[in-house]
Amino acid sequence: MALDDLQGVIERLQDKIKTHRSYLSGHETRTRQVLIDPLLRELGWDVSDPEAVQLEYRVGQQWADYALVSNGQPVALIEAKRLGSNLEDDEMMQVLNYANRDGIDYMIVTDGDKWEMYEVFKRGALEERLLMKFQLSQQLPHKNALQALAMWKPNLVSEGSPSAATESALIPPEPTSDRPGNKPDEPLGHPPPDAPSVDSANWCTFESKLYPQRTKPDKLKIGDGLGGTVTNWKAIIRKVVTWLADEEMLSAKDCPIGTETYTFIGTEEVNPNGTPLRNPKTLSNGLILQRDYVNTIAQWQKLRQLLGDLEVDRSTIQISYRSL
Repeated sequence: MALDDLQGVIERLQDKIKTHRSYLSGHETRTRQVLIDPLLRELGWDVSDPEAVQLEYRVGQQWADYALVSNGQPVALIEAKRLGSNLEDDEMMQVLNYANRDGIDYMIVTDGDKWEMYEVFKRGALEERLLMKFQLSQQLPHKNALQALAMWKPNLVSEGSPSAATESALIPPEPTSDRPGNKPDEPLGHPPPDAPSVDSANWCTFESKLYPQRTKPDKLKIGDGLGGTVTNWKAIIRKVVTWLADEEMLSAKDCPIGTETYTFIGTEEVNPNGTPLRNPKTLSNGLILQRDYVNTIAQWQKLRQLLGDLEVDRSTIQISYRSL
């Protein structure tokens, strides 16, 4: 799947939401056929094939609107609502419980415009399980596309082992840019050409897919050597954001960065939901980093996306890590 193709589908869906809102609002079936099914198909989920997507999937005494299936096993449930519906926390928790009972890793809820995806087995409050969130009608197509990649079939299904296909959905691989200097995505653990050798360690860059739950970092190198020793992925996130601020590549016009609920980088020490930032750090340019973000995986994904938006060559950031 080419990112341009996905972006094209999203642009068409945006037009349909704008043009046919009155026709779609209040009708779940119309919303599914016009908005939800086309996006799922583009992401590799053929809604007409029961081996890929099962409709009205039974979980306990209830029914999920869609089950995304691999090798006969569901890997994600989708709760579909009519366009314009509120995505209520109580209902999402109910679907999370259904998925948890059946051992299904992911839950998605959507009204065709708003999309949210949650990790079922992560401990914590609902917002701490959030993996991605976007709204087609409120964001640029390319930003929607990058978020939607979390639902791309290869990201939800690891080859030959759907039950283990978890982290691949958290950090979607982004298509290679044509900007000079950018390199194709490297396999996990492939060392950058100039990376020093480290016994029993692997090297990767921000161009690589990375699985923080399965690995522990120990060294960071940015450009000509800035970075040094690190002990966890949060430390890498802090150092990279600090570097962006120090180099004046990141400014207030790029902020706030985060979700509708929590701020990753912003200009105030308060989240959009009114709660104070956890362990805020004021950067050299006056911006504020929330160091204890609610979800390290989501923060990592936001940073990857930010580096792309700022046109930073992510292959210049090198990380050595060890498998857990």
